[in-house]
Amino acid sequence: MFTDQECFKKQAKVMARNLTHDFYEKKKSVEDILSAADPHGFSWIGAGKAEVFCTLRTACHYLAEQRRERAVPSIEIQDEVYEAQLLACDVCLVICEYLLNVTLETGQVLSEWQRVTFVVRQDEEGRCFISHIHTSNPWSFMHNEEAFPAKIGRRNFEYMTELLHQNKFQEIKELTKRQNQILFHMVQGKTYPQIAAALGITERTVRYHINEICARYKVSGRKRLMAYLFEQVLTIREEHLALQ
Repeated sequence: MFTDQECFKKQAKVMARNLTHDFYEKKKSVEDILSAADPHGFSWIGAGKAEVFCTLRTACHYLAEQRRERAVPSIEIQDEVYEAQLLACDVCLVICEYLLNVTLETGQVLSEWQRVTFVVRQDEEGRCFISHIHTSNPWSFMHNEEAFPAKIGRRNFEYMTELLHQNKFQEIKELTKRQNQILFHMVQGKTYPQIAAALGITERTVRYHINEICARYKVSGRKRLMAYLFEQVLTIREEHLALQ
């Protein structure tokens, strides 16, 4: 006998969330992750061009190879939204949206929204199975004629500056108070004129202090300074994790 509609929708959302976390957190084997797949028919369309699987066997084989090659880094999931819609008494569609952040210990910077749809089927005994998964690239996050690489590049830049801000680089002891103030605004992506206006100093003074900071860390230019500071974020995080 089919499960009550609301119970079915709730269970479908739980299954979608569990598979999402199991896939990215890598705490279970691929076989265990796909244990809820529909034995009567399963398909998976991933975000990559070649990631189209029309059988459970091919999907399992590909994901196992991907796991062995460590193709997907360690990822944290944030801002999750799961919405369920009944398509029939025995079929439920779960629409998911969440933010994926590559963890700092990987040494990579990537933050991206992802949308996924799950099709969940239940049999007459009330047992539920995942029949289809479709992962979509976030093209709809583009505005006007904005190019996808430019959008992703800016999003990752914003994520990097957020990490720098969280680690309080404005309080580096070896720098002067004014240098810390300038650095604080710089890691938020502000331009030289914006920094000058915020601190009530000239743009020339801002450039002078940034050049002094670059000279101290033996880097050339603002971009290389940002890269150096981000490396320090990773170092601090690794040292913190080592002490735990």
